[in-house]
Amino acid sequence: MLEMINYVSQDKILHSAKTRFKLMAISYFIILCSFFSLVFFHTISVKIPALYILTAFTMYLIILYKNSLNKYETGIFFFLFIQLLALAPKIGDLNPIVSTTFLLSFRYGVSSRSFIGTIADFLSNGSFISKYFVWHLIFCSSIFLIFLVSVYLSSVINKSKDNNIKSFILFLSLLCLTCFTSLSTYFTPQNFGRSEIYALIFMLLLIAVINKPYLKWLIPFFALFTISIHLILVFFYIPFIFILLFYKLPEKKQYIALFIATFLVVITSFILYLLFHKQTFVFSNASAFAEYLKTKTNLVYTEDFIHMTFFADLQDHLLRWQDKRAEGFLQFSGSISILINFPLILMFAYFWIKCFLHEKQQYMKLFFILPVLLFLYHVPVFFMFYDFGRWMVMIIQIQFMLILYLIYTGNKTVLTVTANMVPAINKNWYIIIVICSLMFFLGPVLTIGPSERVSNIIKGCLELFKIAL
Repeated sequence: MLEMINYVSQDKILHSAKTRFKLMAISYFIILCSFFSLVFFHTISVKIPALYILTAFTMYLIILYKNSLNKYETGIFFFLFIQLLALAPKIGDLNPIVSTTFLLSFRYGVSSRSFIGTIADFLSNGSFISKYFVWHLIFCSSIFLIFLVSVYLSSVINKSKDNNIKSFILFLSLLCLTCFTSLSTYFTPQNFGRSEIYALIFMLLLIAVINKPYLKWLIPFFALFTISIHLILVFFYIPFIFILLFYKLPEKKQYIALFIATFLVVITSFILYLLFHKQTFVFSNASAFAEYLKTKTNLVYTEDFIHMTFFADLQDHLLRWQDKRAEGFLQFSGSISILINFPLILMFAYFWIKCFLHEKQQYMKLFFILPVLLFLYHVPVFFMFYDFGRWMVMIIQIQFMLILYLIYTGNKTVLTVTANMVPAINKNWYIIIVICSLMFFLGPVLTIGPSERVSNIIKGCLELFKIAL
């Protein structure tokens, strides 16, 4: 498989040091100007262009910082960007649940997912929140996420000089981009603008700064922002942060302090939320809140979602889950989301077990147990909330990020295990391409269940089975 793409060049150096410095200074200035325009101008005709300028020059600044560009990066970016253009809903067709998320600011009380609403409120300067602005904010956020993913994958691919390792990275990248839990799920109408895309952005930034002497101290803030985005992320991206920090602990004493600081931030914020969040509510019920929002936005929002986010307790969520469970296993489409992704979970578990068996150092043997235990840590959320498709996306993406990060850092055990798996990959690359093409054609999972194409196939098979009986 490697020979087919071996023509791709290495990173191209873009600018000399002097030119790069000038361009970075200009970019910082433009970013600052666009940010102030975004915040202090109220007209959409100014805010939306400022949003795109801010996004474009932030990406350009990152390119200038690394001072390189390669064909992998460009190819992955356009592969995902075309999917975004094809799948994104129209401005008037935003998911009402997602739209409501952008209205739930900390201004109205501390809820389990107020961070994104607070950002939208801040960028609107506390005034009217337009559906046009929110759609373009989501679109620009999606572009930035695509950019970070393309930089991350291309960096891992390009760093490897060993052909065997590069073959495995290419295999993993192809799987990551085409599987049922690929990034494209966040471009579909059901998931366009979901709050976890912002958590994923923070995780990719965290990976970028974790080795930086000073920037790594942003990690406790990333953890705080992540738990503020959605409380459910304590089952997903929060443990991912701690696994990465656990991996770094033997390197420097600073990482021990960083681990403790992050742990204290997460625990303290979680406890404070549980104890005091209801005392911060400005409105006494969802009806009063929904009535007030009529004067603040032209977005379509739902009173029921406001109630479930602000005023409902865990028992209310469990009752809704019980209603879904009453539908039966096969009738509940979320179960299909688990089944179609289960082979990937088995593949990851096999990979970590092989690493555990190969590792000689006791500390690292303990580390390689953590990604497998993480699967068990995810389980309770499936018995409390029923957005199975969303949960599976985060579970699988975390595993991809972990393996790719360990390869990038040159972990000897991981490199040995990947090299041992390459012969099987090279032997079956035709089958791999067919499987990846099939998954890409069938489409990613949605909020709860699989894509419509997968659902239709399963329903058709069940009907044929009934006829045969």
